[in-house]
Amino acid sequence: MVRYDDRFRELCNDRHLSINRRFRLRNARPLQLAKQIAQAALEKKAEDVTILDLTQLDTVTDYFVICTGEVNQQVKAIATHIEKSTRETLGEKAAHREGMDALNWVLIDYIDVVVHVFRPSFRDYYRLEDLWSDAKVIEVVDQATSKSAVKESAKRTAAIKKKALVITQKSAAKKQAVKKKTAKKAAKKAVKKAVKKAAKKVTRRKRDASA
Repeated sequence: MVRYDDRFRELCNDRHLSINRRFRLRNARPLQLAKQIAQAALEKKAEDVTILDLTQLDTVTDYFVICTGEVNQQVKAIATHIEKSTRETLGEKAAHREGMDALNWVLIDYIDVVVHVFRPSFRDYYRLEDLWSDAKVIEVVDQATSKSAVKESAKRTAAIKKKALVITQKSAAKKQAVKKKTAKKAAKKAVKKAVKKAAKKVTRRKRDASA
């Protein structure tokens, strides 16, 4: 624990993480910003996106958002998209950014929220989750995937309803056809019976006339 803590604090100093902490967020609440950052990272296919709640700990910030990009280009794309997304959706600009040259560990400092975008080997080496193991981990749900799943479920439900409606309509049409056929048969039978009765009547009259 001490080894990681010392290393992290040295890196924080190297990366000026302890710069003017009096600067605060302008518009968003820290948790809202952390969640927005996590979603922005997911939009660029970041892996193992984690939010650590540090509000109950004695730290220099409220939340860490930690994620991984497989290659340098992805790390850069994630970091750039996070800054763009927070600026456009919440009006928040980062106070400081480090690591865009090497792209092994990019740190974006929003003061109340600090973002860490790692390459896999660097994340495994520094293991911030272990260093801040007392922090509460906030579950990150991919809203895009969630919305897509809801949309897909709605589509499936609509398809099932449509199929059920078609079956009901076919069944009703079949019943109607049977009903018509039965009525037609009954009408033919009635006509046949009436004709037979009329013929008998005529025969009886002829017989009476000849008698």
